[in-house]
Amino acid sequence: MPKQIKNVKHSQNAMAKIKASNAKNGSKNPVIRRVNQQRPSGDQQSSFYNALADPFHPSSLGCQVPDPFPFPTATFHVHQTTVLGTNAVFGNTSGGIAFLPNPVLSMVDLQHADTLTSVNNLVTVTPFTKYSSVATNVASAIYGAVTPAALSSVYSDYRVVSWGIKISNLQPELSATGRMMVAMVPIGDTIPSYKELASATLAGALTPIFGIDQAYLNSSNILELPTGFEITVQDLLHGDLQIAGMYSNANFWTFKTSVTQGGPTLTTVAGDSASYNSAGSTVASVGYKDIVRCQGGAAIVLYVEGIPAGQPNAFQIETIYHLEGTPNFSSTANNALISSTGKKVSIGTSVGVELAMAKASKFDNAIHWLERGAQFLNDNRDTIVKIGSAAARYM
Repeated sequence: MPKQIKNVKHSQNAMAKIKASNAKNGSKNPVIRRVNQQRPSGDQQSSFYNALADPFHPSSLGCQVPDPFPFPTATFHVHQTTVLGTNAVFGNTSGGIAFLPNPVLSMVDLQHADTLTSVNNLVTVTPFTKYSSVATNVASAIYGAVTPAALSSVYSDYRVVSWGIKISNLQPELSATGRMMVAMVPIGDTIPSYKELASATLAGALTPIFGIDQAYLNSSNILELPTGFEITVQDLLHGDLQIAGMYSNANFWTFKTSVTQGGPTLTTVAGDSASYNSAGSTVASVGYKDIVRCQGGAAIVLYVEGIPAGQPNAFQIETIYHLEGTPNFSSTANNALISSTGKKVSIGTSVGVELAMAKASKFDNAIHWLERGAQFLNDNRDTIVKIGSAAARYM
């Protein structure tokens, strides 16, 4: 007799004996045998949390959001550095900047947006792309880590899995001065479309992004925010400050299309957000908001002061965005190259996403102080030991 049938008969005989015992003792309550189901291992949730809390760690590459009904997605990341400093012509020693959780709407030079002059920038060197080259337009203060064209060439729809920044001092140790204030600002869904932002000429166009006028963000007022704190340049001489993205809502991880505007006909365009000229009530710009949405995320705002005038290399800001999404076709013909490798998907419930989000968004978990040198050794200890052991065998 097969083993499975024997087990079934044994269970049936045991249940019959229990029922007979209950009947003899006068108990009419049925006996319910509960089977404890094995819980998920939690690997997906823990790896997702690690990506949220430490986006610069090598294990965060290729991270995905655990979904209850997942689709295989392609994963990419954008890893860049931006240099902040002061301009000798303008003579400023302070300025603010904001980083946003979006690869297309990634950075706003608050110092430049507040004055709209060509020589008053806090950003001195960056691989990011400006929305406009006209220095007197507020669009010239807005940057994207990638352009909409570059994003749409890879993804038809996408989402940011994890992101963060790392702040380093570039000033010489003997002359390093100044301080930096940091705060997080939750982002709503009032961000104008990409087309509106790219054609913006007035500084007030930035207010819907943060809900706060850029003149107030570009000041030490950010210390009044609940998450505001301050460090000195002398602190940064001993290490780097890593700030992971903070989140207020799981809607942040909904997929977003990479289309900036629709064109139903040759003479009309479509979008879900529009700007118009108040004088003649004519439409000035229209487009879709999806590609620049940050709802559920938070901007990281920095304000520095006391930097030596004419110091173009004061700070380095390292940024990283981990992306996943559906690949886009690169050709209208039936010869586009699409990866046929079935990538392992991350399966999990929305509860797991929210738990990881809640844990990673705790202020103490989002802020990390990295001691120079020692942090690299700690993160790569096993690899260094293996390389050292291998090298010792050949000596």
